[in-house]
Amino acid sequence: MKLAVTGLGLVTSIGHGVVGSCAALHAGLSRPGPLGGFVVDDGSGEAVPITGYPVASFAEGFFQTGAWVRLASGAFEDLLHAAQPPTRPDFWHRTGLLALTPLVDPDRFGWSLEDLPDALETSYVQPLLSLLEVPIRKENARALALGHCALAGALLQAREMLESRRVDRVLVLAADSYVDPMSLTWLAHHRRLKSPRWPVGLMPGEAGGALLVEAPAAARTREASAIVHVESAVVDGPAEPGSIPARLGRVLADAVKRVLPAHTPHPFRGDLFLDLNGEEWKAQVWGHAQVLLAGQLDLLRCRTVLPADSLGETGAAGAPVALAASAWAFLREHASGEHALVCALSDNGQVSAVLLGHAKASTAVS
Repeated sequence: MKLAVTGLGLVTSIGHGVVGSCAALHAGLSRPGPLGGFVVDDGSGEAVPITGYPVASFAEGFFQTGAWVRLASGAFEDLLHAAQPPTRPDFWHRTGLLALTPLVDPDRFGWSLEDLPDALETSYVQPLLSLLEVPIRKENARALALGHCALAGALLQAREMLESRRVDRVLVLAADSYVDPMSLTWLAHHRRLKSPRWPVGLMPGEAGGALLVEAPAAARTREASAIVHVESAVVDGPAEPGSIPARLGRVLADAVKRVLPAHTPHPFRGDLFLDLNGEEWKAQVWGHAQVLLAGQLDLLRCRTVLPADSLGETGAAGAPVALAASAWAFLREHASGEHALVCALSDNGQVSAVLLGHAKASTAVS
């Protein structure tokens, strides 16, 4: 089933909304700044602050699930403002909620889902439902802790929920933040932070994203316009622990091949969104995948977009940001084709690929 995205919302370091964030992202703008209170050795004995991309005056004072609730609810407010869905209770009673979170790494967060299996429901989903102030039923809400690949996983689950007719539409909310002290300490311990001493690394960021998805026929019935179509989505892995980049590259290439139509006259030509964040291992994985996709992607006619260049590492919110940026490119007619690919690689070796289509175009890949 193709999915219609009928609402979008964003909160990022370069804008508290889809319009501002996507316009700034297209222009290549960014707002990096020192993360107060967290310093690292520059290699000469001097302490220097880490630079990151926090959402100013938004999630300050909150961390972990508290920050996620703030970021996700802010993105939902932007969706409400832009899409203006119905306010009647029956609309939201028939709406599911998938709340996307980072992978719950005990070293990063200090707790695990094995020890606290209900932690995401009690400290994230339930507070989020209370703050949204729309009557989504608790039995239709759940959390997905899939990190970078959470969007693709959510789209697959949303399709199942819609096909089973348990709900008429699904609200997907995503949030992640790497700028809190615990996440920064975890990144520094694993030598993943970009700093004077470690020039190859990521710059921490945070973001929230929201999208409303439904079957195209259902959207037409309620006279809602599709912003962008989700043609297909794939999640694969996780790969074996310690997998080398070449092996992960093969897994990623296979995922991309699976979302593309089987028979097309030309290789894919369109926007290509990658979650490359400055870390060498991700670049190596994409390098291997690129070689294996030479027959499926016309890279010379693709526009490659790296949201992390403007936003830093936004984890589970990265793919929703890319989806919104793709829709914006279609709307403003600066996309390089009628379709876009969003690829992601999680820390645990999972990979995902999502094929998006212009809402006004045909379904054939150009």
